[in-house]
Amino acid sequence: MTYVGIDIGSKRAKIVVVEGDGTLIDSRSIDISDLIRRPKPAWAERDDLLIWERIKPVIKKLKGIDKVEAVCIDGTSGTIIPVDSDLKPICHALLYSDSRAVEEAKELREKSKKARNYEEFLPIAPYLVIPKIMWLRKHFYKFNEIYKILHENDFFSMLLTDEIATSPNIAGKSHADIITGEYIKEIYEDVDIDIQLMPEIKAVGDKIGYVTSKASQETGIPEGVPVINGVTDSSAGDVATGTIDVGIVNVNVGTTLVVHGVVDKVNPDPKKRIYYKSYFEKRYLVGGATNAGTIPFDALSKLLNTPLGELEKLAENVPRGSDGLIAQTQWIGTRIPESNPNMLGFFLNITENNFTPGHLYRSLLEGNAFVLYMLLKIIEEVAEMEFKEIRTIGGGAKSRLQNKIFAEVTGKTVKFIEESEPATGSAIIAIWGLNREIGIGEIASKFIKVTDIFEPDKEYREYKENMEKLFKAMELLSTIF
Repeated sequence: MTYVGIDIGSKRAKIVVVEGDGTLIDSRSIDISDLIRRPKPAWAERDDLLIWERIKPVIKKLKGIDKVEAVCIDGTSGTIIPVDSDLKPICHALLYSDSRAVEEAKELREKSKKARNYEEFLPIAPYLVIPKIMWLRKHFYKFNEIYKILHENDFFSMLLTDEIATSPNIAGKSHADIITGEYIKEIYEDVDIDIQLMPEIKAVGDKIGYVTSKASQETGIPEGVPVINGVTDSSAGDVATGTIDVGIVNVNVGTTLVVHGVVDKVNPDPKKRIYYKSYFEKRYLVGGATNAGTIPFDALSKLLNTPLGELEKLAENVPRGSDGLIAQTQWIGTRIPESNPNMLGFFLNITENNFTPGHLYRSLLEGNAFVLYMLLKIIEEVAEMEFKEIRTIGGGAKSRLQNKIFAEVTGKTVKFIEESEPATGSAIIAIWGLNREIGIGEIASKFIKVTDIFEPDKEYREYKENMEKLFKAMELLSTIF
């Protein structure tokens, strides 16, 4: 028996076929980065039917596809696709990164007291679903023909089953209540949006429907196979790393550094720095995003015409604290400790001795760790708990030195998880959907490959001093930028 996980990301689609014991039977990755359109600077659209046309023949060629027992799909969070009564898209998908609805976000905040109060769990922003719907109502001439507003997962599950459903996790950016898992009706009423436009919410792990004869012919997945309700791509990535139990944190070090921790209760954040998502088995994800990540490393590598691997070797010979050199690694505006889109990257305390490729590279690694430390401190303060373990994924986490510095700066055990993909997380959910008597953590444990463990040994004065100087400098500079 095999299970299929399908991940619809921003740049690629990934499909895996696995067995229940964690064996990978086959996988394929399809480039879809060229499908994103930006008619205006703040807009981000794509035709998801073109994605479907690309992935159908690929699915059909996968090994083990004829023995599939269940399918689960994840997609980008906050992306919406309006469809008509024939379940056909009326316009292109508005992607998660589409921020055209600036005025509508302001209008939502002004008109809905409930939405303002809920900002302690989900800060109002243009990329949320309700502002996007409000924008469509104002500017899209076919708005009255919309039958349903689907999230990206919902759309692809519908193509397989002809059924429509979503999950509390997927609908989080559509103002599904973090506690009840239902849409917050009052918010929709405050801005005069018919809540019936939204897909029915079912629990993660429930069956949405079954693969139709048409979809079976197109994909090779046997007719009648159940399609299991899933989660967003980022949450599927959490599942793939085994970030299931309370007290574990998943840190994705990509273009941006994103943190998701598992908690068993929801505490509001009056300062609106973090967000919550529904998860599994009476657990929640508490998260925060930063603008730290891999951008500075790629820029330094390009500037010096030196591969990252060589820079890593040079940095290994630089002492902790980088001989006083301090890097601010949020180069596209800061989110931590405070949001400031005008503050860009910088270095402090440059001297003749520390202005070397190795020092520059190590200071960037330490800068990322300082941002992670501060974000974890904020999350732990709000959640009223201490996280015991960090699991790292993403391109930036392939740096052993970065993981070592994470452990030294945060004082927490860091585990690097190899080859963890959201598609695998969705496959795990597909297995769990047919075997709910087994905990999803037990199933996920069969797929996880921990390749490196980094233990903190003690506190280092050099890190503490540099971190204090960095955040003090950011505080002072915020009066200028």
